[in-house]
Order: sequence, then structure tokens, then C-alpha cells
Amino acid sequence: MALSITKVNISLDVERVPARLEINSRPPRLELQQKHAKVYIDAELPKVKIDQYQCFAESGLKNYADLTKEMAELANKRALEYIAKLAEDGDMLAAIENGGNPFAEIAERDAFPEKEFGMVTMPRSRPKIDVEGSLTITHDPNEPGRWNWVKGNFIPGDVYINYVPGKLNIQVKQYPSVRIEYLGENVDIRI
Repeated sequence: MALSITKVNISLDVERVPARLEINSRPPRLELQQKHAKVYIDAELPKVKIDQYQCFAESGLKNYADLTKEMAELANKRALEYIAKLAEDGDMLAAIENGGNPFAEIAERDAFPEKEFGMVTMPRSRPKIDVEGSLTITHDPNEPGRWNWVKGNFIPGDVYINYVPGKLNIQVKQYPSVRIEYLGENVDIRI
């Protein structure tokens, strides 16, 4: 049995006209009239005094008196800490009846001392800044109490918009079809 199938695809004709948007505008205007003020300025030039001693001291650059005082305080603190450590070690050795091995504990503690690390930026404090000087501003003494004035006239702008819609025309040039043919010679028509 042999069948022949022939198909024809659809064919379309498409015509497109794009949409258009036309915009014309006139910008707004602002017309100003102004009476200028007269200002008098009397200034004493500024003198800036900057004290950076605290910043340098935090970085390690101190004068001899402050450096000596700080080293004395640090030495006193370290001596008191060492005396406290020796007293604690003596108390541990004196209480040997409590058991344990105080020699090993003291040796282990001293072999691995704990250190604290911190991160700081230098300098930590700001310099002291003092400014001396003056500035006096006055308006025109001939017209006390009068300030400058501004008159404005605003002319708004215009916008013109024209929209032309688009079009789409679709037509079928050829319709689809399917043709099926039997090409054989033997047809069994028995039921």
C-alpha cells in the first residue's frame, strides 16, 4: 500500500506602517529685574594656631619631662605586677597540702605568657586648632533696613504633541492544504 501526502503551507502578505509621535516645544522663560544691595565687608585676616603636641606624644615623640613621667609610671606598674605575681607564686607553694604540682603549673604559666594585642591608628586624637580674626558684614548705611529686591516674570512654555497611530494589514495570499492519495492497485473492500 502506497500513500502520497502533499501539503501546501500558508502564505501571508504583511504590510506595516509604524506609529509616529511628533513633539514640538517652546521652552519657558524667566525675566528678572533686580536692585543690587551694597555690602561692606571689614575683615581681620585669620591667624590659625595648631597645637600638635598630643598627636606627636601618642606617636612616641614627647618632651623630656612627659617622657620621664610616663617611664616612671610604667616602671612602677611593672614592679607592682611582678610583686603580685611573686606573692601569688609564694601562696601556691605555701599551700602544697592542697595537692597538685605547683612547680609545673608555675613553669607552664611562665613558659607561655598571654599577650594582648590591639590595633590603633596614629594619631588617636586630633590637633588643637584655634582661629583668631574677625569678619563684619554690613549693608548700605544710607538706606537702613532696605534690602535688595528681585522682580520676576515667568512665561510658561508650550508643548505640542501629534500622535499618528501605526497600522498592520495582514492578508492571506495562499491558504494551506493537505492532499492524500492512494497509489496502490489492490483495494480490499471486504467487511
